[in-house]
Amino acid sequence: MTVKKIGIDIGGTFTDLVMMDGETSLTLKVPSTPDNPGAAALQALQQLREVHQVDLTTVEALAHGTTVATNALLQRRGGKTALITTAGFRDVLEIARLGRPPKAIYDVHYQHPEPIIPRPLRFEVDERINYRGEVERPLQQDAVKALAAALRQHGIESVAICLLYSFMDPSHERLVQTVIQEALPGVPVLCSSDILPERREYERTSTTAISAYLAPTVTDYIEQMVREVSAQGLTQQLYIMQSNGGLNTPQTAVASPGSLLLSGPAAGVVAAADIGVRAGFPNAISIDMGGTSFDVALIQDGQCLLSMETRLDEAAFHVPMLDIQTIGAGGGSMAWLDNAGRLRVGPQSAGAKPGPACYGQGGTAPTVTDANLLLGLINPAHFLGGAMTIQPALAEQAVRDHIAGPLGMSVQDAAAGIVRIVNANMAGATRLVSVEKGHDPRDFALLAFGGAGPLHAVVIAEELEIPWVVVPRYPGMTSAAGLVVADIVHNFVQTSVAELSQVTPGQLAQAFDALQQRADARLEADGVPQLQRRHERSLDIKYVGQGYTLNIPLTDMPIGPLAIKTLTQKFHERHESFYGFRADEEPVEMINLRLRATGMLNKNTPAPQLPGARQPDAARLGEREAWVEASQSLQRHAIYDRSRLTTGHVLTGPAIVEQIDSTTLIPPGWICTVDGHHHLILGKEEWPAHGTR
Repeated sequence: MTVKKIGIDIGGTFTDLVMMDGETSLTLKVPSTPDNPGAAALQALQQLREVHQVDLTTVEALAHGTTVATNALLQRRGGKTALITTAGFRDVLEIARLGRPPKAIYDVHYQHPEPIIPRPLRFEVDERINYRGEVERPLQQDAVKALAAALRQHGIESVAICLLYSFMDPSHERLVQTVIQEALPGVPVLCSSDILPERREYERTSTTAISAYLAPTVTDYIEQMVREVSAQGLTQQLYIMQSNGGLNTPQTAVASPGSLLLSGPAAGVVAAADIGVRAGFPNAISIDMGGTSFDVALIQDGQCLLSMETRLDEAAFHVPMLDIQTIGAGGGSMAWLDNAGRLRVGPQSAGAKPGPACYGQGGTAPTVTDANLLLGLINPAHFLGGAMTIQPALAEQAVRDHIAGPLGMSVQDAAAGIVRIVNANMAGATRLVSVEKGHDPRDFALLAFGGAGPLHAVVIAEELEIPWVVVPRYPGMTSAAGLVVADIVHNFVQTSVAELSQVTPGQLAQAFDALQQRADARLEADGVPQLQRRHERSLDIKYVGQGYTLNIPLTDMPIGPLAIKTLTQKFHERHESFYGFRADEEPVEMINLRLRATGMLNKNTPAPQLPGARQPDAARLGEREAWVEASQSLQRHAIYDRSRLTTGHVLTGPAIVEQIDSTTLIPPGWICTVDGHHHLILGKEEWPAHGTR
């Protein structure tokens, strides 16, 4: 069955649209509009309708990735939010964990960022539920009504409720929520028992507070998108990408705004996992280098790895998120000299406007794109397929004025230094998700995308001794393509503390059944048929007395004595892998039960093409001189048009492959093969076009 789906990814510099219709695809790229992110998405849809004559009423679904939540948090542009806590706990946000970020360990002047909810807007209610879920001090409804009146006087735009041990009994939170919703209609009121029903008071409070803080901004954005997309003629389902790599409906996204914090980069990792499996590399490290940032993630056995906790602006945020490391290293990252005269690159970015100096839009700071242009790695006549004019003279002036002149070196050497530093920064970030977590990068392929990713990929691979590099068919559109292949995903968690050896199979099965009922209710509301649902169970486990847990998956085997024994054994093995030791004689306890519910959506799976001719003569455009980092000199490179390459073509470096959304560099000593899905497979030896070794 042919399914027509659209994915729109809003990046810091460009907004990308991909439409899949059976085995054919259509792509669009428009400049992002940072002041109004949704405007670029609507502009892309308008082009699709008016220029390409696509009837949007025939589209089955539109999936959308956004950085609205991320930007609102980092720029502190969320709503005016109140926090309601149990008496005596209003300062949990302030006390936090008393830790410091690594960069500030020796900084005597370091100060923790202010909590997103200031102390005057943190309120207490007199109530108490104990750790067993028993009510010790009842909540007085009249006191809550008085509190609601105070919130109205403060002009509160959103409310976070986090009462002690509400994950064991949410009744008090529910009562507070009901009273405030009646008193403040239209104001988002979020309960920690909905957002994060698990133990650890600070993490639960912080996560709920962040979600509530984002609620007004996210709600306004999503409601506007729904209205304007409908006005464009798209009447079918709109989905929003979540941080966990799954799609969500607008209604559910509004109820849990924090789930969108990594919406932008998550789609690219989902696409990378799908591409890696089809290309024959289920174990891959995905790198996404766009205009403003570099996102790197590890994929194992075709699955994106999840992190259950992260820190955002030094605040704890505990929801399942794809394990993505992000640094400020993109095509628009600016080169600058610090106070000691050392060359630095990023994290500041020229963004979409004014953009790199070569764009001619008023930018004067040199960027990575300017450096690549001066090194011959980017064709000024073919940028965005020739749709955008870039000016090498402006790039040269920026590098000379800001870097080469002050350092007393040539413009070419300064440009090479800029690229060398950004490559080193990206290699370091890649080590964070591989080497520092016990994985040998030599056992993985490097899957490079984003508009700038394929230009830098092989240098990063050589630094880490990664043997293979995979470049998707549309690298600059990969995140948008990930939205098209993603499924609906919901995560559920429930705290249940007990020694694993004392838990009966019946108790464990009953607890997971309760989570599955909640999951099925959610998928039913999403319209997912029973046969398209998948449930994955796992437990957070630790040694008794430890302060940290490891998440251990529970296989599809029936929950019985063997399953519990297998869980314990897997925990010992995982602990040894992560921390270098195991203690089999120590008792093990479970802390949280987790369930990941997937609603598998209809999607197209194009069949691979059979290889044809090996020689890509028809795709060759000519030659030009470009920089080779290994020899630190200019060499002649063969130039190829990606749109003319077909399955079976083999290219030998030094060569450059140009396409409308990206440029791929093939250095000397590397060979590039076009596989059956039109991916470029780069290695020191030829890769069989049929995708097996």
